[in-house]
Amino acid sequence: MKSGTSYFIDVSAPNNDKKTLELMQELMLKYNWKTEVVSHRAKRDIISMNANMKTSLERYMLELQDNGAANTSTEKSKKYRVSTHWNQTNSTLTFSWSDEKVFFEMPTDWDMKETHEDLFRLAHYVLVAPWDTSVLENWKPSRKPGWRPGLAFSGGIDSAAAVALMPNSTVLIYNERSDIPGKLDHTNALRFFEELSQSEQREVVRVQSNHESIRMRDGKMAGFSTDYACAVQVILLADHFGLDSIGTGMPLENTYLWHGYKYRDFGETWFWNHYSKIFEEVGLPLYQPVAGCSEIVNMQIVEQMNWTGFAQSCLRSNTPGKVCGRCWKCFRKNSLLGIPFKLEGEIETFLAKRPLKQAASTLYSIQQGGVSEKGIKIKERFPDLKPLLALDFDFLNRYLPTASELLPPRYRDYTVERLKQYSQPMSASDLEKLRQVDLFSESVQVAED
Repeated sequence: MKSGTSYFIDVSAPNNDKKTLELMQELMLKYNWKTEVVSHRAKRDIISMNANMKTSLERYMLELQDNGAANTSTEKSKKYRVSTHWNQTNSTLTFSWSDEKVFFEMPTDWDMKETHEDLFRLAHYVLVAPWDTSVLENWKPSRKPGWRPGLAFSGGIDSAAAVALMPNSTVLIYNERSDIPGKLDHTNALRFFEELSQSEQREVVRVQSNHESIRMRDGKMAGFSTDYACAVQVILLADHFGLDSIGTGMPLENTYLWHGYKYRDFGETWFWNHYSKIFEEVGLPLYQPVAGCSEIVNMQIVEQMNWTGFAQSCLRSNTPGKVCGRCWKCFRKNSLLGIPFKLEGEIETFLAKRPLKQAASTLYSIQQGGVSEKGIKIKERFPDLKPLLALDFDFLNRYLPTASELLPPRYRDYTVERLKQYSQPMSASDLEKLRQVDLFSESVQVAED
C-alpha cells in the first residue's frame, strides 16, 4: 500500500466572487490541482475530494460561448422568443408578459447574451404559471450543469439553516423586493448579510426586483406567484455563477407535512415530480437541504451556528436586531422561546383560521408558550384547539432521514454529514407519529364539535 504526505495551500479571496471562481478554474485547468472554496483559512469542511474537472469545465465554458450562436441558429425553429419577453438595458433586465412588466437589477457584469435560453424559459414559467403555461410547449432543454449550487437566500431561519447544510461554494442570492409599497423591510436581512461577510466571509448577491407585483393582478397582496418564484433571481444568474443546482429553505412543514397539518410522501407528490423534472432538465436539480427538517430543527441549527438574532424570519422591523413582535412569524418564534406575545391583529386572525397555518409546528410552539402579554391563554381563547394541543409533537425536534433521498447525489453525503452535527434522526416511533399527522381531517373536526 502506498503512503505519503498531502499538502494544501490556502489562498485568501472574496468567496462567491467571480474572480475567485476564475482562480479556482485556473488552478484546476492549468495545474491539475484539486481545488475547493472554504469559508475559513485552514478549515476544510468539504468531505469528499474534488475530482479533476478539466474536461467538464472546458465543455461547460465552450457551451456558454456557443449559447449566443446556438440561440440564434435555433430561434426560427422554436416557438419561444427570448427577445419578446426579456430585454436588457445596462444592468436592468425587464420581463414583459400580458400587461405586466417587471424589472431585475442584475450584477453589472451580467449579460443576457451569455445566459442560456432555457433559463429565461424557466424563469418565465415560475413567474406566470398560475395564468399561462404555454412557455413549456415545444421545449427541449439543452443547458448543462455548472459546478456549484445556488441558494435562494431570504435571511430567515429556514434559509439560514440551508446555508449551514450546503457547501461553502454555494452562491447566496437574495431577492430584494423593490418599488412595491408595503410593510416589508430589509433592515434585518442586510444586517445578517453583513454578519455573514464578517464572520464567515460569505457574500450575498442582492437582486432588486418588483416581480412580486405580478401576483397583485388577481387582487392579492404582493408575493411570490409560484413556490419557486422565490428562486427566479437564482435561475437568471445560473450561467453567470456556473450553478449546477438550486436550493431553497423549504422546511418539513411545506414538504412532508402538507400546509403543516397532513402527512404526505413528498417524493411521490405531483409538486415534487413536476418541478424536480423541469429543473433537472435545465441542469439545475432542486437542492432542498432542510426538506426533512422542521422549523424547530432549523432554529436549533441557527442557534448552533451562533446566528441567533441575525437570522430573522420577520421582515417588518426597521430597527437592526429587533423584530416587530406583531406578525405571525414573530408569534411562532416567541412562543417557542416562551416569550409573551401580543394577541391582536394578524396573530389573532391566523389563530382563528382553520386549518391552522403551519399547524404542527404552530401547535408545538403554543405548547411551549401560548400565553399573551395580557395573560390570555390560547387554548382558552380558542377552545377547539385543545384536542390538538394534547398531541405529542416532540418528533419535530428531529429530522426525517429519508428526505436525503431527494438531494442531488453530488451533495447528498455532504449535507447528511452536516445535518448529523446539528440534530438527530427521527426514531421509528417518531416516523410513525409523523405519518399519522392529519390534524384537520373530518374525524378530528367531528371530535372537536
